[in-house]
Amino acid sequence: MNESEELTWEEQNELADMKCKERIRQIVSDLFNELNKMGNEQKLGEFVIDAIRYQHRTLQQNYFGHVILPSIMDFAKRYDEDNFDLRNEMSCRLAKKIEPVIKDAHLPFI
Repeated sequence: MNESEELTWEEQNELADMKCKERIRQIVSDLFNELNKMGNEQKLGEFVIDAIRYQHRTLQQNYFGHVILPSIMDFAKRYDEDNFDLRNEMSCRLAKKIEPVIKDAHLPFI
């Protein structure tokens, strides 16, 4: 028996979630390490946008609805909680202004 056969369905899902979370943390860390290279910010944004442009349109919508919008909502929440400093204040403040427009947004899975 291999490890996955010994685990319950719930345990397998939990293990898969933990592995996914670690992969995402590494991807975000790599992205932010690139962003941290001074003078690279605009090019990096262009590269990310270009890479997203060529993904499946349903996945683009999933990314926007499950990553971009919740990220904006999280920044707005940080603004409400006064959980920011000068380095990210404008991001939090802008997110707070955007919040009323997106708070009830629902993007269908098509």
